Amino acid sequence: MRSILGPRFSVLIPLIALLAALACGSESILDKAAKEYEAGSYREAIFLIRHHIKKGGQTSAELMLLFGKSWLKTGSEAEAQSAFEECAKKDASYGPKIAQFLRSEAISSIKASDEARGKRMMMLALDFQSGLDFGEYNLATADLYLQKRDYDMAVFYLEKYLHEFPDASGAAEAMIELASAYEKKGDPGKAISIYRRFQDSYPKSRLATDAVWELESLLLREAETLYGEGQVSEAESVLVELQSRGGSPLVKERTSFLLGEICEKRSDVANAIRYYRDVVNAGSSGRLVEKAKERIEKLEMQKRRR
Repeated sequence: MRSILGPRFSVLIPLIALLAALACGSESILDKAAKEYEAGSYREAIFLIRHHIKKGGQTSAELMLLFGKSWLKTGSEAEAQSAFEECAKKDASYGPKIAQFLRSEAISSIKASDEARGKRMMMLALDFQSGLDFGEYNLATADLYLQKRDYDMAVFYLEKYLHEFPDASGAAEAMIELASAYEKKGDPGKAISIYRRFQDSYPKSRLATDAVWELESLLLREAETLYGEGQVSEAESVLVELQSRGGSPLVKERTSFLLGEICEKRSDVANAIRYYRDVVNAGSSGRLVEKAKERIEKLEMQKRRR
């Protein structure tokens, strides 16, 4: 039978019923709100708790946890975050409980192809519990930290992912990102070892060419640093390895030029000329080729004078 009072009054009926429930009975506000939450009536749970707070009622950490969960289920992330923060402020031991709830929300969102919400839930969860394990989704967590340039945490999650899922479809990409993260956090030696590990583990990967380029570039920079610091024999060892690898013409050209310089400085003219000729024959970089020609001409003139 249709209400003679119209649709607006019909909307008010559930709220009136909730207010009536508040006015009588011995059931606690937490129990009443929890029943609404379990029934999927999240807005009703929010209404009960808000009404309780406005009346000056006591708020426990458990009640604020339920308040935050209810807000989040309605899509109100800012209100949910405020409630969770109030919950943790009342009792810090609730941090892991909040984090676990947010973890489940993050994973559910990613599974439902809502990656943006999933990542927001991840970061919020991590605010309440650092180092939280997202299992097979630790790669997505690492990506968040890479975007924030927090390379220590990115390394933590990438290593965790590779340890737990070495045969996963994302493992090759994770190893490349791990090497890059180590490089960016200032540990090129570790990055080099991981690129080498990548070559052994994924020789047929579509990322193999990228790994070769990155590894050779790092080895060249390492050699240049050693050479600049006066560790000539150590630099030469790295350069000789690079020379034998083939790889990028630009890297090989620079490698040959440095080897030529090292040989020239120890008066090994024949090998110096040989390396400089490699640069000229490669011919990839105009300025370096010109410098190599000048060195060859200078050395050959010295030979003729002798």
